[in-house]
This record gives sequence, structure tokens and C-alpha cells, in this order.
Amino acid sequence: MRIITRYALKEYLIPFLYCMAAFSLIYLVLDIFDRFTEFIEAQVPLWQILFFYAHYLFAVTGFAPFIVVVMPVALLLGELYTLVNFARHNELTALRATGMSLYRLMFPFLLVGFCAALFCLVIQETIGPQATLWVKRFEAENIKKRPAQENMFMDFLYHTGGDHRHWLVRVFDSRTPGRCKDVKITQDLKDGSLAEELWAEKAEWLDGKWWFFGLKTQKYDLRGEPVGGPSKPVPYPVEKPEYKETPQDFLQELNQTDTLSSWEMYRYVANRPNLSRTTRIRRHVDLQARLAMPWTCFVVILIGMPAVMTTSRKGALFTVLGAIAVLFIFFFLVHLGMILGKRELLTPWLAGWLPNLIFLGAGLTGLLVIRR
Repeated sequence: MRIITRYALKEYLIPFLYCMAAFSLIYLVLDIFDRFTEFIEAQVPLWQILFFYAHYLFAVTGFAPFIVVVMPVALLLGELYTLVNFARHNELTALRATGMSLYRLMFPFLLVGFCAALFCLVIQETIGPQATLWVKRFEAENIKKRPAQENMFMDFLYHTGGDHRHWLVRVFDSRTPGRCKDVKITQDLKDGSLAEELWAEKAEWLDGKWWFFGLKTQKYDLRGEPVGGPSKPVPYPVEKPEYKETPQDFLQELNQTDTLSSWEMYRYVANRPNLSRTTRIRRHVDLQARLAMPWTCFVVILIGMPAVMTTSRKGALFTVLGAIAVLFIFFFLVHLGMILGKRELLTPWLAGWLPNLIFLGAGLTGLLVIRR
């Protein structure tokens, strides 16, 4: 790695991390003021409060975790601060005078933006849903003191759609969706006729597969008539790797979409051909918006460079204020795109990716202008 690249990375990462810390602190302080009375009344220990907010930063709020939403803001402000400092000390002029191209100068910033996008994608798809589920459980059990019955669902139904399988869970606890009690599963053929019925004392999701305890089965012929009687309960756990539905699919059935990854959201729609057109479009819009959000980290880097190159003519303060205005416009377009998409005025993918496409075009156009 060249000395100039290392120097630019160092000068950029410091203000970026300061911005991330500042925004996170403000976010947490505001939420603490809002929940302070609840924590006191519930007598929540300090260590549990700290643990709660460690999860809360990564929990999904709206359609993406807070960390994912604020990351592009910190990246842009950090980039502006770094480049304005370079311009103030004539470092940009010196670097350009040595023959360094604009694109070579942007490389460290683009590298950070790309890595941040991948980081946000991983957070959003792995840690985010689990953190959201943990926060909801903590609030219900330790703050709002909800009785356990509020999380219990009797005769919970789930249909797999394409696999023609139907679950009936007599006792379903949304806090532990991977442990179901008193389960009955009906397997149909493609023509809708009955193929098999299964009963189990309990079903558990272990190592990415369903295991059934005390399993009994009843086979049916092609006419839907029973073949013999139900089998005796199997005395050992029975694995069913062909059952691809997951505990997160069950939570999705309860409309807890913020506890699901993008892949799980996609599977939910794909496995339900009978969803209404409106519901299907809304789900696809949410999915596309979630997928697009991490890549904002890369797009905002392209906006920052043309803005700074105008500093000598319009001043650093004007540049920073302009960038803040750009961020407000961006998030306005995010919500506008989702509204238009859910009202079927835009296709779902365009509704989700519209802000990124607009700002990507604006950033590339600005780079072409300042390159001349």
C-alpha cells in the first residue's frame, strides 16, 4: 500500500469513527431519556441496560438497523472533513500537481465505502434480525412485564405453499419459535389430495433441521384413503431435512418482518402464491429497500468528491451545509420511493433502488465535470 493511500486512510478513518460514535451516542441518549422511567419502575439492573443498548444499536428500526442507516451519513461527513482539510492545506493541489489522477485520489475513500457496504450488509442480514428479536423479548419480559401468555399462540397454522405442507402447532411460543409442542403436519400431493399425516409430541429446530420427538405417521394412497393405521410413536428423535421451513418463517407469519433476513423475506413471499397482490408488492418493496440501503455507503463517497472540489470557489462551510442538505434529500427519496412502490406507481426494485440510482448518476456526472 502506497504512503499516500495509508495517509489518506488514516486521515479519513479518524473523523469517520468520531462521527459514528457521536451519532450512536446521541441516538442512545435520546432513547435513554425516553425509557428512563420504564427502567426505574421495572428496576432493571445497570448491566442489563448496557447489554440492552448493545443490542439496540443493531436492532432493525423501520426497515434497516440504525447502524446501517447512519453509516452513510458518517462516511460522507468524514470524507468532507478530510478533503476540506486537504484543500485548506493545499494538499489536494500538491497531489494533483504530482500527476495523481482524480480516481487514484478517490481510491482510499472508495475502498472504505465498499468495505462499509459489505459490513452493513452482513450486519443487516445476520446480527440485525437476531438483535431485534432479543430486544423485543427483553422489553416484553423485563420492562413491560408482559405475561408469558401474550407470547403463546394456540392452534398456530402455517402453510408452506410450494411444498403443499400444512403445520398445526397446538402450543406455539413466539419467544422460542424453534421449539413447538403438540405438532400435526399434513402433506398434500400437487393435486391437493392427502398424502401423509404426522403427529409429534414436540418439534425442535436443531443444527438447521427439524427434529421430531414421539413421531407418529399415517400414510394415504393416491385416492386419499388411509393405508393401514397410524404408526406407533418412534422412541427416538426423527430428522426431517426435507422440511425447509424455518422458525423465522413462523415469525413471519406473525408479521414480525423486522426479525427476518432478506433471504427469509424472499422465501416468505415465494412460498405463498395465494398472497394478495397488494401484500406481495409491499413485501417486495420492503425487501428491495433493505437490499439497497447498505450500498448507500459506496454511493455517498461519489457525492463527496465533487462537492469538495468546489470548495475553493464557494467555501468549506457551504460545502458541508450542502452535503447535509443532500443527505436529507436522499432519505426523503428513500421514503418517497417506498410510498410510490407500495402504491404501485413504481416497480418494487425501482422503488427500493431509486435513491441510489439517482445519486450514483449525480456523483458520476459530478466527477466527469470536475475532471475536465
